[in-house]
Amino acid sequence: MNSFSVHQPHYLPYPGYLDKVQRSDVFVFLERVQYVRREYQNRNRIKTPQGPQWLTVPVKGAYGAAIDDVAIDDSTDWRGKHLATLRRAYAKAPFVEELEGFAEVIGRSYETLAELTIATTGYFLDRFGIVTPRHRQTEFADLPNEPSERIAEMGKRLHANRYLAGSGGRSYMNMEPFERVGMEVEFLAHQPRPYPQQHGEFIPHLGSIDLMLNLGPEGFHQLYSDRR
Repeated sequence: MNSFSVHQPHYLPYPGYLDKVQRSDVFVFLERVQYVRREYQNRNRIKTPQGPQWLTVPVKGAYGAAIDDVAIDDSTDWRGKHLATLRRAYAKAPFVEELEGFAEVIGRSYETLAELTIATTGYFLDRFGIVTPRHRQTEFADLPNEPSERIAEMGKRLHANRYLAGSGGRSYMNMEPFERVGMEVEFLAHQPRPYPQQHGEFIPHLGSIDLMLNLGPEGFHQLYSDRR
């Protein structure tokens, strides 16, 4: 059975995002959907001695725009601030040296939020050894505007017969387009898997940089060994 999933690219994807990608035969970045403020496209939390802390990529001109039309605001040294915060918070983490690879990725020049977040999401997928083939929404011409119609059409072109959706999709998805093309929809409910962290008890849903710095490149497969 050929399964696929889709998701907006995230600056610091959490482990559940990566798990959905690994469980898919094919994955598509949705960089043409609308950017939403105060969600996870340009931010996530890390763990500090004082508790969770947000790392946010500043953007400009974002209201109502698609993610690949949202510009990064480089008027401040947000990269330097993020890296300094990470180096302080994870100075004693077992795999703190992994921070240098992330620093190299965000240190490149990006014009749009989509370029940056596809690069950072791709970095975590690659570094954790998740080999699911990846596509971008812009590779698919003439897609329908209605969200469920659009996803079903992408799946059809990918020759998929099963769509892996987030559990929240039950409340808003239109199932008719999937039924029309004979595509099964499976709703995935991610359950956090605790792992050793710095600074006290386990906190779920942090950016995967936390998992990387604490457990290293093998950390994801250690947690999700049953997915292999």
